[in-house]
Amino acid sequence: MSSDAHAAIAAANQRFTESFAGQDAAGVAALYTQDGQLLPGNSDFVTGPAGIEEFWRGAMGMGIKTVKLESLELEVHGEAAVEVGTYTLGAEGGQTIDYGKYLVVWRNDGGNWRLHRDIWNSSMPPG
Repeated sequence: MSSDAHAAIAAANQRFTESFAGQDAAGVAALYTQDGQLLPGNSDFVTGPAGIEEFWRGAMGMGIKTVKLESLELEVHGEAAVEVGTYTLGAEGGQTIDYGKYLVVWRNDGGNWRLHRDIWNSSMPPG
């Protein structure tokens, strides 16, 4: 079960990066649970499919073209999992806009692993 969860979560992360590269905010939002939440820095909670889609559409509109995710740690606990990793956000032409770390709580939702709680913060100095 655990190795299946690891493979499914790796595949979901790949779909996240592919959807982002295609500027498909709805495709990114579809990877979250129905009551999923984003916990972005300097902002309130973003809850549910419509809010999550709007958030990611806004990020794409600000010029973020790519997301690279690197999973560093994944602990599976039955129908839930906790992932820790790093991210890099890229602009047109491959320029790095931001990089940092993230923590995602995943849920097995009807046989599909989906992001349930998603929090991240930048490792770049304020500026």
